[in-house]
Amino acid sequence: MTGISHSFRVVVALGALIFAGQSLATDVYKGTAKFTAADGKRAEVTVTISLDAPTPEAERAALVEQARANTAGIKAALAGQKQLGYIEARDVKVPIRYAYLYAGGDGLNMILLSDEPLGFIGGKKRSAKAKPGFDLTYVMVSFNANGNGRGEMAPAGKIKFMESGAPAVEDYGAHVVWLDDVSKAK
Repeated sequence: MTGISHSFRVVVALGALIFAGQSLATDVYKGTAKFTAADGKRAEVTVTISLDAPTPEAERAALVEQARANTAGIKAALAGQKQLGYIEARDVKVPIRYAYLYAGGDGLNMILLSDEPLGFIGGKKRSAKAKPGFDLTYVMVSFNANGNGRGEMAPAGKIKFMESGAPAVEDYGAHVVWLDDVSKAK
């Protein structure tokens, strides 16, 4: 009898360790945001993404439905989600509230949303004046089988979810902010 209870305790302890190890694993990615500033010059800044875990599928589906039903309430819906990591550029860090990872091509696609803007691109200034409603951050990166990624971001944008469940973004800036050379930090 004691052998069974001892074995049971060992299995439970191992399961707890495996579960804890999975929840403690954080993936950190680094890449370069490239964009045209308001003064017309090309600019670059390092972007760091620290992701603890993706949004669980049931929560993701519920958030998408909630946001589609009330497009004006996306910021509040995101703010109600737990923090899954952060997105950082220069000296600004915003929480990740939505993380969707899915297979695509020969690799992985990652879509991240924050309920806060990372910044407003504006010429020589670190931050231009905010525009009402452009108060979310969007990041999309596609990784190939070797783990190299490229994508885009809206450091200040509006988001709506399409019928398919994919986010559609209206960016604050006039030009796309490209994310190049994205890879997992070692």
